[in-house]
Amino acid sequence: MRQISIKPRSKRVLYNVTVGINPTKIEEWTRFMREDHLPKIFASDCFASFRMCRIIDEQADSATIAVQYVAHSLGHLKKYNTNYAPQLQKEHMEKFGNDAVAYRSVLDILEEGEWEQA
Repeated sequence: MRQISIKPRSKRVLYNVTVGINPTKIEEWTRFMREDHLPKIFASDCFASFRMCRIIDEQADSATIAVQYVAHSLGHLKKYNTNYAPQLQKEHMEKFGNDAVAYRSVLDILEEGEWEQA
């Protein structure tokens, strides 16, 4: 029998950054994220994990990526936004300009779970 395993409510927060990327820059952007940007973000000690997802779109000339970071708490996210985000966003903007435009949202994680064998 399969069931949903629900973790107890935590104080964790999902910080979602959706980036519209010029398709000719996607490989360069992905490399930048892996080698430079993500290590700097995790050096802040504000986040537990991340997920990078390509938004499925029927337009072949479109590249939209959602990068989802799980912050330890809203306090950690505020610390990140105050102490780290301005410089990291500036670096991102200087490197990619209008070739990678970001939109941000914050979501309160109500429950987390996985489908597992019972």
